[in-house]
Amino acid sequence: MTATATYHKRKLYVPKIVEEKLGLVDGDKAEIRIVDGKSFTVSIKRKSSPEDRLIERILKSPFTSKMKGKTLKREDYYDAGRS
Repeated sequence: MTATATYHKRKLYVPKIVEEKLGLVDGDKAEIRIVDGKSFTVSIKRKSSPEDRLIERILKSPFTSKMKGKTLKREDYYDAGRS
């Protein structure tokens, strides 16, 4: 896959498709190595482990349950623990 990034005001902007394919999140770092005067390679240094990312994604996703009416997440967890 090839994508074009934009350099503007000392920042390199990564296309959304690249962000999604690599699973980039805020806090990830890009290590840039200059190969010669005209090219470079980029390696991603993850902020967190894949397991931590999965937990973050689960916690950010909307919670659905079969309970009637509106409830908060903590109420659902509390009720689930009582059964």
